[in-house]
Amino acid sequence: MFRRLLLLACVSFMLVWLIDESSGIISPYDAAAYPICIAAFAVIYVASRYSSHLHQSNLHLLAYLIVAGYLISTSIWHHIGSNALFSNAAQWLGLNYVIAYLFLEVKRAVSTTIVVLAATLIGHYVVLIQNHSLEDTMGVVLNIAVAHVVYIVLLWTVVRLRVKAAQANSRINLLENYAYVDLLTGILNRRGLERVFDELGIDQITKDSQRYALMIIDIDYFKQVNDQFGHTMGDKVLAKVAAKLNRAIRPEDIIGRWGGEEFVVLTLNRTPQEVLALAEQLRLGISQLSLDDVSGITVSIGIGFSNLAKTRQEVFNIADSNLYEAKQSGRDSVRCSI
Repeated sequence: MFRRLLLLACVSFMLVWLIDESSGIISPYDAAAYPICIAAFAVIYVASRYSSHLHQSNLHLLAYLIVAGYLISTSIWHHIGSNALFSNAAQWLGLNYVIAYLFLEVKRAVSTTIVVLAATLIGHYVVLIQNHSLEDTMGVVLNIAVAHVVYIVLLWTVVRLRVKAAQANSRINLLENYAYVDLLTGILNRRGLERVFDELGIDQITKDSQRYALMIIDIDYFKQVNDQFGHTMGDKVLAKVAAKLNRAIRPEDIIGRWGGEEFVVLTLNRTPQEVLALAEQLRLGISQLSLDDVSGITVSIGIGFSNLAKTRQEVFNIADSNLYEAKQSGRDSVRCSI
């Protein structure tokens, strides 16, 4: 985006240069300033494209200073009485503030526009007082000051409204995330899982659907942990088990807390053998966890495969049935229907 704007600046200056030159109204100052500005924009373009050491925000500021410097200096030049073009360039000075608040960081835009305003007023006063009375000079300078302060206030108001809108959107997104994330473990909650399942479109299973497997993972004897060590320790166990599971799966797999001590993992496009291997890896990894006085943490895992059902609910029911079998057969085990 920035480089496109630099190209636009180069083209704009070239067009204005061409128009002024062909119509015979180009001033000696602009005849020298146009090529200098174009060359400066070209240098910044090359620097932004090929130099990794220069921070982009600094290049933005440099490009802005070139534009602002040109607009202020050409306006001052045209206000010199002998040049006989009293206010030909002053109409463009408002762009200095528009550009600053559009393309600079807010804090930098504030300080920069204050400096630009001061330079504009002082520069115009110095040249005008040479050929005009104090009354006329102050009239022009004060008019410029009022107009430019209005520019700054209006732009600052717009920026503040944009910042407030961005903050409101951020809070909305945060609250939305809270609705779908389990705050204790940092993974999806049941609502979040169901939302992801819906987005993946895996409700109705057809021959063209992508293959997946659902694992229901239940912490064995978790009630005893709460009874013996308290709910605070139980929460720590849940968080540690969730972190272990989350690290072990692939980025494209989905994990969430279904409720209580149950977790669900959705893994896509794995063969049954790969799914079983993953489930055993998860079971073994959990069995090696220890937390303070709590050791011997184990899980039971039930697996459902999409090729054995017609709907997501049926896959979940198969996994739940296999989890029940794993619990009944002594826990700390994996069960599936293949």
